[in-house]
Amino acid sequence: MVEPCEPRENYSEILRQATGDFVFGLGDDDLFFDHAIGDLPGVIAQIGTDRSFIGITGTYAVETSNGTSLANYQNIDSDEARTRVAGYLSYPGPNVLYYSVLRRELVNRVFDAMNAMPFSFSFHDQIICMLYLLNGKFFRLQRLMYLYDMGDWETAEGAQKRDLDIYNDAGLDPAVNKLHWLLCGFEGASLIVNSDMLEMPSLAQRQPIADLWFSAMFARFKRDNRSAFGSPLTEDAERWCQKLWESTGQLSFQNILAEISDFFALSSATTGQDYFNFWDAVINKRQPPARRRAAPRPTAVNDS
Repeated sequence: MVEPCEPRENYSEILRQATGDFVFGLGDDDLFFDHAIGDLPGVIAQIGTDRSFIGITGTYAVETSNGTSLANYQNIDSDEARTRVAGYLSYPGPNVLYYSVLRRELVNRVFDAMNAMPFSFSFHDQIICMLYLLNGKFFRLQRLMYLYDMGDWETAEGAQKRDLDIYNDAGLDPAVNKLHWLLCGFEGASLIVNSDMLEMPSLAQRQPIADLWFSAMFARFKRDNRSAFGSPLTEDAERWCQKLWESTGQLSFQNILAEISDFFALSSATTGQDYFNFWDAVINKRQPPARRRAAPRPTAVNDS
């Protein structure tokens, strides 16, 4: 048991108290399937000493108001990190891979790294899964494993309202929502190339993965006309987006960071500086400054 706290803090504390080699986190409005759970001890005995396996997954049932669909991720059992990440990105639905059985040590390290970031965003569940996939492959159960209820994330409008709650909690202007997928692309690609916090592939192997990740998220950034929710910075955000859309092929990590930080600074100079200081340290392989802000209300799993 832990003291009352926010969900992400609660999960982190539960992880610290766990003693098993593998952990399985569940959403409070979701379900798991008994036969899959019954198979886990045997699978863990089979793969437990093979460090190339970082987790166990299966087939997911995704529940919406219109019915239930089944979800699988392609190639996440591959020995090649780029192939795993490509398979993950090819699935167009919600990020249900987040609800997998995972090595506890890896989850702890990833969560520690994410908790050090200056802000918590709703797309961070996708970056978390990206980091898992860079570290190893999944064993695939031939069973239904988990039922995920889309709830408020079922529609684009509902999902963006949840995203807005998280931006508000972080003290960011609502217009930041228009940069949502650019932020995800920048943060993920920056970590792939520059972070040594995990046992990831060599730098030569990482760069094509970073390019793949950023390209996928930049395509979402261009595709989705996300709302600024009536922010007084709406026109500024639209000009920023247009400028970035037209800069394809000319964007460096440092340039993107400068653009994002400058936009954040339109509503808060401190916010823009905090974001810049952290990611500038990551990009230039320095120790990032300690997080000064309390963790906001944790995120639900976001849609693609």
